[in-house]
Amino acid sequence: MSVPPPFPSASSDAADPPFDLADAGSYRFWTDEHVRFNDLDPVGHVNNNAFGVYFESGRVALHQALRRRVGFDRHAIVMRKITLDYLAEITYPNAVRVGTRLVRLGRTSWTTGSGLFVGGRCHATALSVSVLVDVDSHRPTPIPDDLRPVMESFL
Repeated sequence: MSVPPPFPSASSDAADPPFDLADAGSYRFWTDEHVRFNDLDPVGHVNNNAFGVYFESGRVALHQALRRRVGFDRHAIVMRKITLDYLAEITYPNAVRVGTRLVRLGRTSWTTGSGLFVGGRCHATALSVSVLVDVDSHRPTPIPDDLRPVMESFL
């Protein structure tokens, strides 16, 4: 099986969002997570890789909500880029809330903003770029016309 060439450069991954990722009021879509004992590093706080898993849970839940509203089964969503900012440590045990929203839409990709909150405090933020790809060609494909307004409602 041949590997397709890399994705083209996405222009939607450069600018800061027009809102504060660390402000819980910036989010309407929430996912609940919890700190697992195996999320800890030898120092006793949540390992940086676990932060990525929490953010993934929020992103996937948002993508599933999109799929429930508009079927796009011939497409897959792949991650192009993610940037995490660690603001404070998280310890065990704890409940974590993941706020997730779309920041901007491109032709074949979109940027998602997320925040990890314990209580009312933000412990990390993330910006990620996802690309919609055709499942057969594995190539980027334009966001379908019926999906775009649904995605805009998550901006």
